[in-house]
Amino acid sequence: MLLHLLLKMKSQFVVKLVINGAPPKQRSKTKNQIAKHPRLPNRSQYLGHSGGQFCPCASVLQRALVVVQVGLSLVLLIAAGLFLQSLKKLEGADLKLDAKNRYIVHMNPQTAGYTQARLAALYRTMEERFHALPGVMKVGIASYTPMEENNNGWGVQVQGQPYLNVGASVIRANAEYFDSVGTRVVMGRGIDARDTPASTTVAVVNQTFVRDLFKPGENPIGRHFGSPGPDSTGDFEIVGVVEDTVYTSVRKKDHLMYFVPMMQRPRSAKAPIEKDDSLYLGSIVLATDRPMNDMEKLVRATLADVNPNLTVEQFQTFDRQISDQFTEERMISRLSTLFGALALLLAIVGLYGVTAYSVVRRTPEIGIRMALGAERGGVIVMVMRGAMIQAALGLAIGIPVALLCVRIVKSQLYEITSADFTVMSGAIVILALAAFIAGIIPARRAASINPVSALRLE
Repeated sequence: MLLHLLLKMKSQFVVKLVINGAPPKQRSKTKNQIAKHPRLPNRSQYLGHSGGQFCPCASVLQRALVVVQVGLSLVLLIAAGLFLQSLKKLEGADLKLDAKNRYIVHMNPQTAGYTQARLAALYRTMEERFHALPGVMKVGIASYTPMEENNNGWGVQVQGQPYLNVGASVIRANAEYFDSVGTRVVMGRGIDARDTPASTTVAVVNQTFVRDLFKPGENPIGRHFGSPGPDSTGDFEIVGVVEDTVYTSVRKKDHLMYFVPMMQRPRSAKAPIEKDDSLYLGSIVLATDRPMNDMEKLVRATLADVNPNLTVEQFQTFDRQISDQFTEERMISRLSTLFGALALLLAIVGLYGVTAYSVVRRTPEIGIRMALGAERGGVIVMVMRGAMIQAALGLAIGIPVALLCVRIVKSQLYEITSADFTVMSGAIVILALAAFIAGIIPARRAASINPVSALRLE
């Protein structure tokens, strides 16, 4: 009872001291003491619970949730940065292709009623008609083109060598196909007009084909290969080598490929030509000397002039066909960025709310501090310290979690196996800046508290 009375008298004395002012000597002494002892007991110890009941557990839980939010924001921001970096690497990869002023026409002559015996004449006619269009430089005809999610592969064996249990993708193409997609011939020759159904069956292979099936330094020109088996390994004679280009996915490395003339069939083929559906073209590549906005209209009119039943299944630029292969990666990058931004916003709101609530709860204490000589800057530092400590704890939790998550999702990333220092630094700086903004607003509000008004409210 006596202790309670003394505490009450002490509280009343402090309030009168603030309102009425202390004697000059006492004021000087009080300021010196507050300079030496800047910390005051918390509000519940110094002023009692007259401002309402307060549960320390609730405050701890709120701060813990903010720490978790900051950690989660860091993880999502780092993930967004890594997926964006992976997307840029994919889009900037050297495909060994030339997509400038190239147009892809997807079609199927079989739907127009053409039989295999009529295809050679049809291909010659289409080449002539498309070359007659102003601006058209190359007309490539192929079973399929790069980056269109199509692949036709078979097991291959070099004549005179054991079967190594490897397969290779095969593409039928005409003489201008390599020039139309920008593929360079690095050894021998490409497919040309002399490669007819009646001439020697030939093939052009890529560099990976040579590297995997021939010894280092061995010349592949003139060698024969084909499907595995004693009767088919001599089906094709290698007449040229082209550089490796990307056909199915940028991620796919060491892709064995070979190219054969449109109308040539393997020497060992036993089935009649009417049964060989591989002779039908799948795509036409038109290379022009300038961008042509009306190319689709010209293509449809040209095909209709050849045969009204020839229809275009899909028309698009080569650039668009390549870009479409990154749709999934682009979507993941955008979603991770969105989630990272939302998590950052929640962390800012949570940190601001907890800090602002702390300032409101400690308003009388802050008023007394300022009445006893505390500077505005000291009050701002006091409030900011609490906000930045929560942010620092969140970062301490988020960094190891982010490093662990990178190891889990690295299979989804292109040429990224660990968290990039630039990405991590950027995410940390963004979070630190957000924490500063969330804390400085209530901190400045706390520094503008009027001591007299604060004690009267109490």
